[in-house]
Amino acid sequence: MNKNWSFTAVLQLVAYIGTGCIALALMLVTIFKGNGGLALVFSNIGQAIAYIITMVVAGSWVRGQRHMAWLICYVVFVVAIVVLYILGIVL
Repeated sequence: MNKNWSFTAVLQLVAYIGTGCIALALMLVTIFKGNGGLALVFSNIGQAIAYIITMVVAGSWVRGQRHMAWLICYVVFVVAIVVLYILGIVL
């Protein structure tokens, strides 16, 4: 079977995986009453995927804009998300 992977198809697959991770994390939190370390792992993975998808979709919108201010704000937002997310995991 020959499947051509387009940008949209890959984005949809990653969104599907992220949704599954978030659902699994919520199930584990419910089962273990919030004491499951595994739930935290799946929650972090789901959040990271959701952030990445949001940044990719926003980036494709920014590329279509003509004003440079949109790009500058986008870069600042993405850097802030990445730095704060990493700090949140480390600290």
